[in-house]
Amino acid sequence: MKTEKILSIIFIISLIFKFFGWPGGSAILIISLMSLTFCYFPFGFYFLNEKNVFKQKLGTSILFGWLLPVAIIGVQFKFMYWPAYHPMLVIGILTAAIFLVIAYGMYKKANTEETKYYHKNLLTRTLVIFIVSLITLLIPEKSIINMSFQNEPELKELYLKKVDDPNNMELQKEIEEYHKHRFQKQ
Repeated sequence: MKTEKILSIIFIISLIFKFFGWPGGSAILIISLMSLTFCYFPFGFYFLNEKNVFKQKLGTSILFGWLLPVAIIGVQFKFMYWPAYHPMLVIGILTAAIFLVIAYGMYKKANTEETKYYHKNLLTRTLVIFIVSLITLLIPEKSIINMSFQNEPELKELYLKKVDDPNNMELQKEIEEYHKHRFQKQ
């Protein structure tokens, strides 16, 4: 749980960097969310399990660990302006909503303090992922672009045009050229 909290704080810091146009925001965002995804996906059985109920809840931890990272990756894709964020967020939100019901039911049926604690933590994690994913889905992409590129009006205009015409390859090339030219200056 400590690792998750630290990575979540780093994610929030990365958003601050990104929205203020400070260098490194995107890199920190990618590192923090990918690390959080790796905590859940391959290591869900470890991070989602409590030591006292390890063998009893291994399947639950693996299942939650496999499916919840889809929402986290969707959040990352949206803030990085990568394609296909929408289906990942929708699938992640729907999965998290189903898991919220399941985790709540398991919490209510828990008969020992250890399993109650385990299900409470699982419910909390799932709720946080659900809320963050839902908020991310509801924030218009243009609002994120306007916040992220306040100091770069040309790039902001290119990305805003890209939102209106996502399949325009010429526009994609212009964005890539802008980034290439910008990094050559530095």
